[in-house]
Amino acid sequence: MANFVPLNFAEHRMLRLANGYGASLGDGLGMVGVVPTEIPALANSYPLFFRVSPLTGGYELGAMLGFAAEENLFLADDGWDAAYVPLVRRCDPFAVQQSPANPDRNSLMIDLDSPRLTRAGGDVLFFSDGRPSERLQAVIDALEALVTGAQQGSAYAAALDALGLIEPVEVRIDLGGGVSHHPSGLFAIAEARLAELPADALADLHRQGYLGWAYQQAASVGQIANLILRKNRARAPHAR
Repeated sequence: MANFVPLNFAEHRMLRLANGYGASLGDGLGMVGVVPTEIPALANSYPLFFRVSPLTGGYELGAMLGFAAEENLFLADDGWDAAYVPLVRRCDPFAVQQSPANPDRNSLMIDLDSPRLTRAGGDVLFFSDGRPSERLQAVIDALEALVTGAQQGSAYAAALDALGLIEPVEVRIDLGGGVSHHPSGLFAIAEARLAELPADALADLHRQGYLGWAYQQAASVGQIANLILRKNRARAPHAR
């Protein structure tokens, strides 16, 4: 369970962030939440689907990293094997919390139980004068992008849903040798419905910046083939 507390120099100046990515650092995840502003970068590597949020009941966007809950097929010995790492993993182990007294102000939180934190090696969080280190500033920038993107994400999903452009999808992966995977609870862009939208609806999606995202998200499903290749490479020594 996470143990988030407000980050401050006095209490956390000795903490460091481990470098790289790995299952031991908490990156062994089969799917991660993403925001639509990431779609152009994500679609080149990851299949993108909607899931139903257990908190809000609405649709949330996710990037598939593997076929099981704790399987990240993008992890390699030297880190993350993709040109783009989702924002949510770049922000770990930090989060933002809205101030109850001032809704326009967010507090930077740190998960003290994260395996990514260390007191030896890695990168410092602060310079000696209390300023954020380059690593921490990069995390802050990523969090800002994540918060902004999340606000757009709700509107993006709602706009597509209102037009009937989100539909459940059955994903069946057959790897041979009796090994198969059937991820559940996934929703994709309804491409047939998108192709039939009247011009005014298409123009409205384009005006909001959603049309390009929708086309790219729909095309990203083809990246499942990329995951299958990664999965087969990972299991090749054991497939005989």
